[in-house]
Amino acid sequence: MKQLMMDTSTTRLSVALSEHGQIQAEATVMVSKNHAVTLMPMIEQLMNAVKWTPTELERIVVTTGPGSYTGIRIGVTTAKTLAYTLQLPLVGVSALRLMAAAPNTELPVVALIDARRGNAYIGHYQQNEAVTPDRHASVAAWLEATITGPFVVVGDVEPFRDVLASYDYTEAPAAHSYGRASDLVALGDVTNDVHAFEPEYLRLAEAEAKWLEGQNHG
Repeated sequence: MKQLMMDTSTTRLSVALSEHGQIQAEATVMVSKNHAVTLMPMIEQLMNAVKWTPTELERIVVTTGPGSYTGIRIGVTTAKTLAYTLQLPLVGVSALRLMAAAPNTELPVVALIDARRGNAYIGHYQQNEAVTPDRHASVAAWLEATITGPFVVVGDVEPFRDVLASYDYTEAPAAHSYGRASDLVALGDVTNDVHAFEPEYLRLAEAEAKWLEGQNHG
């Protein structure tokens, strides 16, 4: 099966192609808010490198969030458009699950995406299975309520280093601290309805939240 896989949930934009479970091509670049102008050229470049045409693709896999609101929206919209146009199965994977799959460990993995003000998008996984649901929460409060033993932490560690200091944790090496699109080859297994497929933001974007607050007080 020929798959196109993409992760646009953070500033690390990653795209990969696989066939029969083997990675054929992969690229990861750092972006700020340029997901929209970077994603399709990356896909086209990789497709050209392996001499695939769009009609040869058999499945699309994309991270659904949480993370960058803009990045997630661009990734999901692109994946839905391709899946609908090419009539392909569409698979969504949590960005936190992808991050947690990066380190090779049997210990529980806590994946963190900084959401500012002491909060984060938090994933809690062990051997690619969720231990607790993904959530947006205070890192200090979540750790106190959830963690009882040693664990590995990946993602945005630096903003929470003081809070983590009270726990028995190991920080994943930089090369394994963020997910890569190629890791999606082992994670994408549930096909979604293209029309009902939606991002998993876990929290409204700040601008949208302020707009709704204004409507409620209007």
